[in-house]
Amino acid sequence: MSSFVNINGTLVLEEEASLPATSRALSYGDGCFETLVSYKSKFLHFEDHFARLQSGLKYLEMNLDLTKDLLKSEVQKLLKKNELEDEDSVVRIQCYREGSSGYFNISDRSGFIISNSPIPERGESLNLKTVSIPTIPSIALERKVKLSNSINYIKAAQEAKKKGGDDALMLTIDKRISETTISNIFWVKGNQVFTPSVNCDLLPGVTRSILIALINQDSELELIEGLFGLEDIYSAEAVFCTNSVMEMKPVSRIDDFSYKTDHSIVEKLKDDFKVYKEKLLS
Repeated sequence: MSSFVNINGTLVLEEEASLPATSRALSYGDGCFETLVSYKSKFLHFEDHFARLQSGLKYLEMNLDLTKDLLKSEVQKLLKKNELEDEDSVVRIQCYREGSSGYFNISDRSGFIISNSPIPERGESLNLKTVSIPTIPSIALERKVKLSNSINYIKAAQEAKKKGGDDALMLTIDKRISETTISNIFWVKGNQVFTPSVNCDLLPGVTRSILIALINQDSELELIEGLFGLEDIYSAEAVFCTNSVMEMKPVSRIDDFSYKTDHSIVEKLKDDFKVYKEKLLS
């Protein structure tokens, strides 16, 4: 069955969708995006995704007349057309700058493309490989929004794949643990749960924020956000990654170190997240 995409409010077949050959989206990756899950047409923290999208547009100085309610309506319209309104599926909202090429005389006009697809099947755990490609420093490029140009993530993923990994563990330029190409990372030692701070040039994900709140609400756990080196995570009992699509995924291996994928704390946090999600979506 062919899939449809939503381009500025118009539904078109994916294979027939097009932008001009001179599009800044193609030439420069000039835009921002959000990825989230439709849980049978319901969404987890939709307002947070929308707020981050708006922050991305503001950072790029792009104007798009799109309210939260209008965006949700356009997403729902696409889900219905693709017959995915009663299924769990991935939704991607891509905003792009309109106008001609060049770094000066830049237009502030923008458009959007919404696409959606079934949730991809993934393994039960992740094998991460540390790579030489660092995360981009926040002083060079805003890291709190999802920007379209992701060449550094692509190069990191290529290196990890060549090493036999499922994803890359990326470090800052001063060798602090930051993130993977698609997720935030946590690890467990005793009753302490560690995660890199936002000062580590990472994208602070929506699911990361939910997990931090759940950990802080648990009187038996202590959350520690900070600056950490590889030796800190190599000595962990358990490691897991988070993003909106995979939610929580245990890590079985980082480089030459193995981890317990059914650790009691990780399992408890997965249960807590499930209860939290079901409560919000009910």
